[in-house]
Formats: sequence, C-alpha cells, structure tokens
Amino acid sequence: MRGMILLFVILLLLIGGLVLLSRSTGEVPVKTIETNVTGNAAAN
Repeated sequence: MRGMILLFVILLLLIGGLVLLSRSTGEVPVKTIETNVTGNAAAN
C-alpha cells in the first residue's frame, strides 16, 4: 500500500514537471547574426 502511494506521487511529479516544461517553451524568433567581415578587414 505504501509503495503504491509513493509510485503515485512520483508519477504526479513527473507529469507535472513535463507539463511545466512544455508550457515554458516558446518559439524563438529567427534573427540573422551574420555580419559583414570584409568591411572590418579593410579598416584594419
């Protein structure tokens, strides 16, 4: 009986953690991080 309760609590924690993680993720906007390196090389 005690093992069943412990198993149930662990399952609830795992499911709650998965729901929390799935709600916290969101789409990250795509942004270009490339820069023009030829202009920087000519300046040096």
